[in-house]
This record gives sequence, C-alpha cells and structure tokens, in this order.
Amino acid sequence: MLNKILELLQTRGTLSVTEIALALQSDTSAIRPMLDLLEQKGKIKKLPLPCSGSCAGCAGSCASLDAMTYYQL
Repeated sequence: MLNKILELLQTRGTLSVTEIALALQSDTSAIRPMLDLLEQKGKIKKLPLPCSGSCAGCAGSCASLDAMTYYQL
C-alpha cells in the first residue's frame, strides 16, 4: 500500500488525504498512519494547512481536515 501511495503522488502530484483514500478505495483513518510513516521516512512532504489549523473557520468542525491536508513527493 505504501508503494501505491507513492505511485499515486508521483503520477497525480499533490493530493489531499481524502483524494488519496478515494483513489485507493480505502478509509482515511487507514491512510493517515501510512502517510505519517512515509513522511517520517522523508519520502513525502505534508504541506501546511491553508488555515490556522484551529478549525474556527470551518464552522467549528474539523470534519474537512482530511480534505485540507495535502501531501506531495
């Protein structure tokens, strides 16, 4: 699965956690630990959130956090 994530980012470029999960037909809760591992190994880079990260601008809900968290090679 880790190689599939790397291949996906290589072919499609920067993607959100949600986009990666959809492409791999998996749940975001299963994808996040793999993304964390790839990031720790220096294989991918997590981009800064487009907001302050406090979720105050998201109607008080972080439900869309996976859609706003992007990764790239």
